[in-house]
Amino acid sequence: MKSAIVLNKMFGTGIFVTPTVVLTIVNSKGVAILLWLAGGLLTWAGLAMYLEYGIRFPLTGGELHYIDHVWSKPPLLFPYMYSFIFVVLSGSQANALSFGKAVIIANTSEGAPIDSRLQKTFSIAIIGIVCLLQAYSRINYVRFNNLFAVYKILLLSFLTVTGWCALGGKRSTSAAAMGKPYGLDNLRDNGFADAERQPYGFALALLSIMRVFLGYENANFVLEEVQRPPGDESRIYRRASKFTVLGVTFFYLMVNIAFFASSTTEDLQKTSDALGLFFKNVFGPSYETRKASGIIQAISASGNIMSYTYANVRVKQEIARLGILPWPEFWARTTNRGEPGPALLLTFTFTTIMIIAAPLDNANGYLVISTLFTYARTFVGLLLGFGLLAAPWLKSFKYGSDPWRPHGSRLGLWTLIPLVLLYICGNFFVLVFSWWPSDVQKSLKTATTVLPSMTGPIIGTVFLIAGAVYWVWDLYILRWLGYTTEVLAETQEESELDVQMYFHRNINGFALRVYELMSVITKTMGKLFAWIGF
Repeated sequence: MKSAIVLNKMFGTGIFVTPTVVLTIVNSKGVAILLWLAGGLLTWAGLAMYLEYGIRFPLTGGELHYIDHVWSKPPLLFPYMYSFIFVVLSGSQANALSFGKAVIIANTSEGAPIDSRLQKTFSIAIIGIVCLLQAYSRINYVRFNNLFAVYKILLLSFLTVTGWCALGGKRSTSAAAMGKPYGLDNLRDNGFADAERQPYGFALALLSIMRVFLGYENANFVLEEVQRPPGDESRIYRRASKFTVLGVTFFYLMVNIAFFASSTTEDLQKTSDALGLFFKNVFGPSYETRKASGIIQAISASGNIMSYTYANVRVKQEIARLGILPWPEFWARTTNRGEPGPALLLTFTFTTIMIIAAPLDNANGYLVISTLFTYARTFVGLLLGFGLLAAPWLKSFKYGSDPWRPHGSRLGLWTLIPLVLLYICGNFFVLVFSWWPSDVQKSLKTATTVLPSMTGPIIGTVFLIAGAVYWVWDLYILRWLGYTTEVLAETQEESELDVQMYFHRNINGFALRVYELMSVITKTMGKLFAWIGF
């Protein structure tokens, strides 16, 4: 299950969309390949860091608890900021929108326009179906998740082998009849010529690639559900994570090479369906190849949504248990089926809002909506990176009276420190140069309406600031209005870690009336959930 969670989250539809986006931005197949290699290195560096956090703090909730333990002053500030962006921005909207588009592609002819309203309808539908499936049958949900993982391994292997055949010039007779450049010469075409030289372009391209690689941290979100064999509790966690990340990195590079070998730079820059173009150039133009492309992308998106939702809702349940959400008792509740029903409702609600708000009529609208959480999360990545560098001197990392030492690799600090520094530098580059002014229309080679280059960074920063403002409201202004904070502590089995749980209680008349009203509402919602079978 561990490898399936990571694989399904890492491999969605991003690998079918992002290669053309990156190539369009950097205008060079050689630079694009180097950026994908850089994305793989950053992912490996991030994995090394997350392994250390996961081994030291084996708690469901992942980053939420890491940042709480390491950056404990000011108390709860950073967990509030993280929770705000996670609840609002961390959904499966990007893959849901890709699912909606894939369904339309599978049922229309080449050149047909994509109706954004219909695309969003399909996107909301798949989110609702996934949430309902998890709410009603966890065992079947896990089985589907494992089945999707097997499917994705087979698909990636097929695309890799087919790409090797393309490098050798092999294609169908009908594809050869089109007379388009093909094979190794295509891969060499525009290798490093006319490459983008603006820092913003590289930052945007790398940010897009980092979003595709996200998912290696997925197991950290549900770490208490991962098997922990006596004697070496982290063995399964370590090996499955490393094996999956190495495999996905290899396959991502091979899929890019397959796309680049089968199509010219100009053709790839003109399409948003790289997989469909690949099938067309390898197997020939037909309705069947377009349909196959749409079906494959829809299935891949579904697996990603299932895996991400499974881990995502448990983090939101942990956020509620920390008392960060209003009415935490409700959102932290587990249904009579043993599932986090209210957290599923929260995920469905905010993901739907993001889907509806997605500015798909803009040429870079999908790019902004898909990388928004990734940009905001780079701030969290920097905090965790600096925290791990200081781990030998931090009290929270010590095992009783024993000093902390790395457990993710036998090479210890000699390997860990360079990787953490690499991870920090990569995140810092994206965080800073995403603000660099740029002509987005020129970067994306389009004359249509585009959002300004700083739209994503501004929105991401606004949400981080909003989290800090919410922290001030929740811990200081509410106290002035009459609320007190009751602190409860819970010790996790085997880890001996204290997880603070904060629940607000009122003491004056005005706060009492508000609290009683909210209690009635949450109890009514609880009864409604029980009535419909949650």
